[in-house]
Amino acid sequence: MTLILNLETSTKNCSVSIAKNGICLISIEEHTDKHLHSEKLHTFIQYAIKISKININDLQSICVSQGPGSYTSLRIGVSAAKGLCYALGIPLLSLDSLTILSQKIDVQDGFLIPMIHAKSDLFYTTLFNKYKKRLCPVSIKKFGGDFFKSITENKKVYLFGNIIFPKVEKLFTDNFRFIFPIYPSAMDMSSLSYVKFCNKKFNNIEEFIPCYL
Repeated sequence: MTLILNLETSTKNCSVSIAKNGICLISIEEHTDKHLHSEKLHTFIQYAIKISKININDLQSICVSQGPGSYTSLRIGVSAAKGLCYALGIPLLSLDSLTILSQKIDVQDGFLIPMIHAKSDLFYTTLFNKYKKRLCPVSIKKFGGDFFKSITENKKVYLFGNIIFPKVEKLFTDNFRFIFPIYPSAMDMSSLSYVKFCNKKFNNIEEFIPCYL
C-alpha cells in the first residue's frame, strides 16, 4: 500500500489530496481571489489526514507542484513538503503544474495548451498531443500572433487554464476551443505521483526549488 500526500499551490487554488496506490482518497481545496496558502495549506493537510483516517506516519511520500506559477505560493507549498519529508523521513516527489492541469482535459484528437497566468499579458504554457505527451518545453509567452500562429491549424487546439482570454479573436481560427477558468488540483496528481513513486523518481530534498522561469 502506497500513501502519498499531494500538494498543489501554483495558483490561487490551495489544494491537498491523499492518494492510495494512485487512487485519490480525499481532496480538499479552496479557490479565492487572493493567495491564502500560508493560512490554508497546513489546515487542509490536517483535515485530509483526519478525514481519510490515516496516521501521518503511514505516508510514504509527499508530492508537490514544482510550478510554474505564483512565486510566493509555490514557495509555501515546497516548504511544507520539504518540512514533512524531513520530519517523517520520506522521499520528495514533484510534478509540474502544467502537466497537472492537463489532467483536467481529455480529447479524441488535436493538441492541448494548458496556460497559467504569470503577470500582465504573460502566461506559462507548453504543448501536449492528445495522448498528453509533451511536445515542447515549459515556457513563458506573451499574448500575440507568433505563438498562436505557430500551432498546427488542421487539427483542433484546446486552450485552458486560469486566465481570461483577451479580445484577440483575430489570432485564432475555428479550430481553437477555449475551456476556462480551471485550475491545477492535487486531486489530479494522484496517479501521476504514484507512477513517479514506483519508478523512484525522487527529488533531492535539500537542493529542490520551485520552477519560476
